[in-house]
Amino acid sequence: MKNRKSILITASHPVALGLICIALASILSVVCTVLLGGVDLSNIVMIFLLSTFLIALSLGRTAAIFSAFINVGFFDFFFVTPRFSFSVDDGQYVITFLVMLVVGLVTGHLTAKLKEQILDVSTREKLAKALQSLSQGLFNAKSDDQIIQVAKAALETPMGISIELFIGESPEQLKVSRFDSQTIAWAMQSGSRIFNEVDELDGQSTIFIPIRSELKTVGILIASDPMRSIRRYGRDDILQTAANLIALAVGQLRSVRAQELSKVEAATERLKSAILSSLSHDLRTPLTTMIGLAENLQERNQSMDAESKSDLETIRSQGLRLSSMIGNLLEMARLQTQGPTLKKEWQPIEDVIGASIKHFSASFPGRAVKTTIASNVPPLYFDEVLIERVLCNLLENAAKYSIASSQIEVKVESVDPVVRISVVDSGPGFSQDPNQLFNMFTRGLSDTNQSGVGLGLAICKEIVQAHGGSISAHNNESRPGSTLMFTLPISENPGLPIL
Repeated sequence: MKNRKSILITASHPVALGLICIALASILSVVCTVLLGGVDLSNIVMIFLLSTFLIALSLGRTAAIFSAFINVGFFDFFFVTPRFSFSVDDGQYVITFLVMLVVGLVTGHLTAKLKEQILDVSTREKLAKALQSLSQGLFNAKSDDQIIQVAKAALETPMGISIELFIGESPEQLKVSRFDSQTIAWAMQSGSRIFNEVDELDGQSTIFIPIRSELKTVGILIASDPMRSIRRYGRDDILQTAANLIALAVGQLRSVRAQELSKVEAATERLKSAILSSLSHDLRTPLTTMIGLAENLQERNQSMDAESKSDLETIRSQGLRLSSMIGNLLEMARLQTQGPTLKKEWQPIEDVIGASIKHFSASFPGRAVKTTIASNVPPLYFDEVLIERVLCNLLENAAKYSIASSQIEVKVESVDPVVRISVVDSGPGFSQDPNQLFNMFTRGLSDTNQSGVGLGLAICKEIVQAHGGSISAHNNESRPGSTLMFTLPISENPGLPIL
């Protein structure tokens, strides 16, 4: 490549062009001298003008200018009397020389310009075909590697350039050793193309074009030409169009992948919900029968010994606990497939808190619950049954993971634009990220002996979010224990009359 470049530079050097024109003029002079007896001088002038035309066609405008002046000089020296001298006997030859020079210059200029235009048109046609080939190849590309292969195959040979294409959203992901990493990083961060024009013999013209899709940079296209400027024939604009096509292909590929992943996730969730629903329904009937039989045995056999009574109570309590777990499974499956069905009404939150504590006390007798409700808490628009279930789940969770003699506190405060309800316990707190507890089948690590499958808090999250609120958990800062907190939005009641 360097040898070819050196040859082209040498051939286009003014001194080299001048020597070539002198050599051709010398050959024409020898040939025309042989024909001098039978050919008029006007025809010899035409032969010299023809040589200027051919030189312009093959070597360009600069060589044509040299040829026009050199041909006039050779014609005067070898063919105008007195021969072998630059003086002339007839002054009219000066007009001949001027006409010959002007015609040679104009002919050479027009010929060179026409050649350049033809070359420009043919080159741009090749570049357009290269873009068409790139577009067709990108349409069938199924991966980033295929996009890179298609781009290099479609652009390098027709455009006469070397291409490096990297797909990645950060410069650290690009393994580039040939080019300046700072230039690449700047191009990707700014989203603007960068030219690096080098005129030295061993240099090259390089352009860095970031590939942007959906307002973010997803890669970079680097093109270099060791012999010509990248701007020649509008190749920089063609490369920008190519980069846009590549960005569309990358974006489409990412979109297809996201859709496929979404379909897989949706199918997985549907399958999981179907399995949970099926198992729950199949288990609920025998469990109900087992609990009923245990209760009947307790009522009909009052005279049985204490150990048998204890065994029957264990069967009944464990059956009820398992039935509760299955109920949670069914509820979670329903929430994920259908979403919560809300029956909202305007009501004070303290009524629901009182009902929740009463229900909680039936399962955990003897547990003290302290309630603190701020005076500025307004009535809220919510589903009483679902929010009561949320509070019951939070209270049961606090009771399970704290000492039986410790107190549980329920605090309600208004923090515009929401009301914040907190359930505070005095247990050991969370040993892992507390917000992970709101995922399905995730349980606290502080006590693995507690019953449950890790669905209670996930159900709470679905219900609270359906009300437009949020739920979170954190360890207490000033004392041992943890806090589970959810919010409900404060909104104006369009049905209340204005007083």
